[in-house]
Amino acid sequence: MRHYKKEKSSFGYIAVIGAVYSSWFYPEFFSRPLVIIPVFSVLLLAGKREAVRYLLVLSIFMVTMFSLSTAIPDISIERDAVSTLYGKVIQDSSKKRGRSTGYRVMLEAVSDNKGNLFSADGSIYVIAPSSDFIYGDIVRSDGYFSGEIFISGSARLIERSPAASLRHHASSWIKSRLRSAGEAGELGMRLILGYGEEGVFALSENARKSGLAHVLALSGMHLSIIALIISKPLRLIFGRRSGCIIDIILFLFSFLSGWRPSLVRAFIFRMLYRNLGMDEAFMLSYVILLSLFPESVIDLGAMYSFISLGGIFILSDILDESIRSILPVPYSFSVSAAASAAALIFSIPLTIDVFGSYQLGAIITSFPFSALISGYMGLSIAVVLFPFISPVLSALYVVMEKAFEVAAVFPEFSAPLEYILLVAASLFIILIGCIISRFHLGGE
Repeated sequence: MRHYKKEKSSFGYIAVIGAVYSSWFYPEFFSRPLVIIPVFSVLLLAGKREAVRYLLVLSIFMVTMFSLSTAIPDISIERDAVSTLYGKVIQDSSKKRGRSTGYRVMLEAVSDNKGNLFSADGSIYVIAPSSDFIYGDIVRSDGYFSGEIFISGSARLIERSPAASLRHHASSWIKSRLRSAGEAGELGMRLILGYGEEGVFALSENARKSGLAHVLALSGMHLSIIALIISKPLRLIFGRRSGCIIDIILFLFSFLSGWRPSLVRAFIFRMLYRNLGMDEAFMLSYVILLSLFPESVIDLGAMYSFISLGGIFILSDILDESIRSILPVPYSFSVSAAASAAALIFSIPLTIDVFGSYQLGAIITSFPFSALISGYMGLSIAVVLFPFISPVLSALYVVMEKAFEVAAVFPEFSAPLEYILLVAASLFIILIGCIISRFHLGGE
């Protein structure tokens, strides 16, 4: 894991985490522009160094407000009258149970059952018959609204851009190389492409029950794994120029994944951190991501990415020192374990609200499983290049199945009182961590 230089303040991390949680739990906050006034007041009183940070906070507020207004559906007719959606796919179709798929579209227009067109914008999640839509496709979906979801009886592709076609051919080739490995290859597809060909399989169900589903979802961690795998060989071949080549490969990997917000966030942060302070790079990566992809403001992957990374920057040093003061473990182990625990602690409120339960054991098991997934992802990439080693991937998959089965036996927090206690405990730990981090780093 890369060791980031310490900052004197957690200001930037708290600002972004606050924006993410506010946009999820209280989006109405960003519909009140008068909140800008106190921000401007503080900005005018701040020194030159702090002025930059407060200007970034103002940018965070503005871009979140704009993104929410863009992402929330706004349809000019009653939803009951809508029979057809037209829009651009902003989230690859993924297989659900049975023969259905789900994908998210950014609306361009809707029509009623008489064929009359009406204006519409915002994003809608669509469940449709089995389809193979990818990011950037222009599609038509016929059906009806069921709450916030559109149930489509038929959906068809209207237009696919050259870039989307290129990505479709590349992903199809990767899937063909992994398909012979069965479920082991299915997991490999998900770790490389972000999606596979099956809906639900045993390992993914156990990952959900064990609270470790996040290690299977493409994120900044996987971008770091790619960088780790290719950095040393490229450095031996290209020397100092290897950094630029690594950046190009990571950019192409983000493209191959369909510009998943968590990967794009990691790529942007990687580029910014070279010339900016860590907290400024963190804030600016949020602003840039939402400026480029406004729909990311409601993407769970993006939310988890910012909350988890902010938690790591705020709390991991404190946890690392606590671990090493209690247990005589190697530095690399304590740093990685502390980072995993910090990320999960900060995301507890969001996890409980989204999934309705929380697997407390994940705070302990996340680190070793992340390491296991790192090895599996590297091996999956090797299988794409050399399919004859797929039996090794299948053998590792069996080991992972057993490991996830064991992790799934930990008890879940699911009762209302347990929710309250767990959220209260997590918020208390976050508060203490912020206070300690401020004094601890401020005194250096």
